[in-house]
Amino acid sequence: MFPKSVIRERAFPQLLDLPWQLDRVLENVFRQGAAIREVRWSPAVDVRETDEALIIVADLSGVMQEEVKVTVVDGVLTIEGERKVGPDAEGQVVLRRERMAGPFVRHIVLPASVDGAGVTATYRDGVLTIRAPKKEAAKPKRIAIEVN
Repeated sequence: MFPKSVIRERAFPQLLDLPWQLDRVLENVFRQGAAIREVRWSPAVDVRETDEALIIVADLSGVMQEEVKVTVVDGVLTIEGERKVGPDAEGQVVLRRERMAGPFVRHIVLPASVDGAGVTATYRDGVLTIRAPKKEAAKPKRIAIEVN
């Protein structure tokens, strides 16, 4: 028989992603100033956790570093920027355009265990990596066992 954790991961993998999917749906619904017919895009984001920090990796290919802004306000990490469309080359007709362009905003609610003041970001080859360190109280501690 499989352990419960294996059954849960294999049988209900969508449930594990539900909080992140809900964040994304709500983010799209409550965008300020978004017109109904306006097409918006938002970069793909991976969120990982270690004992020391939360690591957020955003795919921002084609976005210049100067066009990216990262902020943390009241426990919400915001990534915003703009991907600009280059001019079409002379004599070329665009047959398909799948790469979205224009402004974007992503909001990620940080857990209370994260120290918002210590957040750092690096940008390399179109990939934004954000490191949000955990507060000392949230880090796992090894407890020594005394021998009686």
